[in-house]
Amino acid sequence: MSRNRRSTSSTSGDSGKDPQLTFDQRLQANARERYRTHSVNSAFNNLRLLIPTEPPDRKLSKIETLRLAKSYISHLIAVLVTGNSQRPCASTNQRHQPTVGEPDGTDAQPPPTYYRQSICTFCVTLDKY
Repeated sequence: MSRNRRSTSSTSGDSGKDPQLTFDQRLQANARERYRTHSVNSAFNNLRLLIPTEPPDRKLSKIETLRLAKSYISHLIAVLVTGNSQRPCASTNQRHQPTVGEPDGTDAQPPPTYYRQSICTFCVTLDKY
């Protein structure tokens, strides 16, 4: 049997439901969705205020806000790990793990040169000043 089976009766599509009740439910659902959208937009606006941008009054899109927030969190973690507030991400990117078969890391070679080193937006911004 099909789950999406439609009735073949000649009754209206309301199936005896009160149209006013359905209308009221729709209004309530719309109000909840507006409130949810407003809450999400408000949270993005608050997050935008916490992320340093250049220029400072630039309004970021939602995806830009999320990507920049992720990058900023990584930058702040690097500051905590290295204790260095000037280009901390460069020093954390230079570290590499010993290769397999070299448990103590002796004679471990640096990563191949074809790997691109990631550039931290916030370290680059510090270099401008």
